[in-house]
Amino acid sequence: MLKLRKNAIAAILVAAVLTTTGVSVFASDNDGWTDASQTQSAKDGKWTQWCADWETIKSDPIQMSLTTGKNATELNFAWYSKETETTPKLKIGNNKDMNDAKELGVVVTPAASGYKSNKATVTNLKENTTYYYSYQVAGNWTSATIYKTQSTKSFNFLYVGDPQIGSSSSNTAKGASAEQGQDNAVRNDSFNWNNTLDTALKSHPNTSFVLSAGDQIQSSDKKNPVYTGNEIEYAGYLSAKALKSLPVSTAIGNHDSPNTNYSLHFNNPNTSNLGLTPAGGDYFYSYGNALFIMLNTNNTNMAEHQKVVEQAIKSNPNAKWRIATIHQDIYGSGEHSNEPDIINLRYQLLPIFEKNKIDAVLTGHDHTYSRSLILKGGVQDTSKAITNDEYDDYIDGKTPIDSKYNNYLSSIEDTNAMQDISNSSGSVTNPQGILYMTANSGSGSKYYDLVPHKQSYIAARWQEDVPTYSNIEINDTKFTINTYRTDTNEKIDNTYSIIKTTKDITPSTPVAATPTTPTQAAPSIPAVTPMVEPKNETNSSAGIGSVKAGDNNSASTVVILTISLVGIAYINKRKSY
Repeated sequence: MLKLRKNAIAAILVAAVLTTTGVSVFASDNDGWTDASQTQSAKDGKWTQWCADWETIKSDPIQMSLTTGKNATELNFAWYSKETETTPKLKIGNNKDMNDAKELGVVVTPAASGYKSNKATVTNLKENTTYYYSYQVAGNWTSATIYKTQSTKSFNFLYVGDPQIGSSSSNTAKGASAEQGQDNAVRNDSFNWNNTLDTALKSHPNTSFVLSAGDQIQSSDKKNPVYTGNEIEYAGYLSAKALKSLPVSTAIGNHDSPNTNYSLHFNNPNTSNLGLTPAGGDYFYSYGNALFIMLNTNNTNMAEHQKVVEQAIKSNPNAKWRIATIHQDIYGSGEHSNEPDIINLRYQLLPIFEKNKIDAVLTGHDHTYSRSLILKGGVQDTSKAITNDEYDDYIDGKTPIDSKYNNYLSSIEDTNAMQDISNSSGSVTNPQGILYMTANSGSGSKYYDLVPHKQSYIAARWQEDVPTYSNIEINDTKFTINTYRTDTNEKIDNTYSIIKTTKDITPSTPVAATPTTPTQAAPSIPAVTPMVEPKNETNSSAGIGSVKAGDNNSASTVVILTISLVGIAYINKRKSY
């Protein structure tokens, strides 16, 4: 059970001499989010115009969804049409007047009440070429929409986390008296989502595709797989104009996972019956010299995920770069990062990733930004593990913080896995380990706080309640990532690169999916006197439009003179997921 929780900073007296001069804790009623109407991008009538446009968009599920194909020569389409319409049609060609366009075969599947889902694939695309496509709506062809293929020898893609359109629904803005509700929340989050993509593409116009680490939408129903109450959220997500000409590769997040309409909106390549939940299963694709493996880790059958990883590598034996994407941040630094469910998932996946020489793992889930050190060989000390219920009791304050809890936190620092090979230029050469990234919210629909203690495996982290995106550039010898805040488009972290000078990337023999129990515990963390860490460790500028529930500028002040580092805990506020 991968729970969502909101933690407010507090101090719990534990196993140490503790003296305080005063404690004033303000716990907000909900998570931070970005009020679109207060952002710079909302000025000059743009927000007013968006609100007017939204009245049509919100009830229009027939927007086009582009997804990556099996490789760069293919492009996948998915869109809804009304049940009463004739056989859906889509055509693509090189000329804007469509006089050379060819119709594609369309596969039709029942969708939300009154609608059907349509999917098509175009093959044999050439790189650095302009195409136009059109599809029928109510029997009429839409205006031609441009699609440009990019280079495959050296390319870039955008990496975003948790658009989670509609997540601000239960929040109240400063001065408001009621929750936003789904309609207003989706309108708010979709405006910001549009702005993130537009901002990113303005700086990176030749982007090949977007990679989302999961949770495209907010609402779901685990008891009803065919739930459609989130169709307004998918309408908001797909409303981004940029996505009409830019494919997206989406991981299945815990909010996407329970319901089937995810797979009706996204036409993923190489789909598998392994790693299945109602939303779909694992899949993979290649682009240039890179292999992208998308695992649905809401399904925890590691043997199935291992099979997909092996199949992907077997199908793409010459890929220079191997990039895995999962939703859960197994080496993150946000509010989920210490949860036993996340930790157990970490140690189940590590043997698979490491034995198959994955270069980078891209994750989301925690609505914060973090970049790990290069890591290899992390092992779980099962003698110090705790259960989910025990963890909840510690966080809820039902069980006083004690040595058992402290030992658990110490054991998951994975100090034995850190590879100290970074140089001053922010790059590593031929690393013998894996880079783990966690993406912050791509829409500002919800932000979590960083945990007070920066884990040993974290190289950099950031949270200022501003949407962010990463631009990742790949060529034959280098993988480079830069991450930006959308309000100023300034970098929030140093440029980081993985450099390869060797050609030997032959995968080792696949490892068994079930990790072995370690014989030696990870080193413990020495007790120190902690300080309450600022939310942002690299940039102190807060974003316009970022708010907390009932924001009244109350501050949380905790003065701690002597306490074990891992004695800091949180007040828990549960969120349904």
